[in-house]
Amino acid sequence: MTPPRRLQAVVWLAVLVGLSGCVAETVHKIKPRKGPIAAVGYIDTGGGEIRYSTDGWGIAIYLRRQSGLRKMRRVCRGKDLEVKIVDEWTHEDADPIYSGEDLDENLEKGLEHFKVASYHHISYDCRLKGKPLPKPQQDKTK
Repeated sequence: MTPPRRLQAVVWLAVLVGLSGCVAETVHKIKPRKGPIAAVGYIDTGGGEIRYSTDGWGIAIYLRRQSGLRKMRRVCRGKDLEVKIVDEWTHEDADPIYSGEDLDENLEKGLEHFKVASYHHISYDCRLKGKPLPKPQQDKTK
């Protein structure tokens, strides 16, 4: 017994609308740049930062994180590059409201024209596969 096609379409539409908020945003990115000749290798291996909202159900937060990880892998794509997460933190971000209706209503009432929400940030670097990150130089003068 199969449900009618119209019901299936409504269910799929509801799923798509429900998952539409399950994305991460790129705050900034630096694409990897290769040198002018192959012997030089990479001039800059790249990296960046993404963020995703921590509001909502656990499954939605998980899907947003997975979306962010995919975005990081897209920046670090290449057969010899991989993603290295450098830092993670949660922060209350204030984003301006760009919609005219929302902005007008808030300004008439004297409310702030910023939306404050909790976001999880991930800072990452692209690095060559199989090679550890270089250790910082230590001053050996005593």
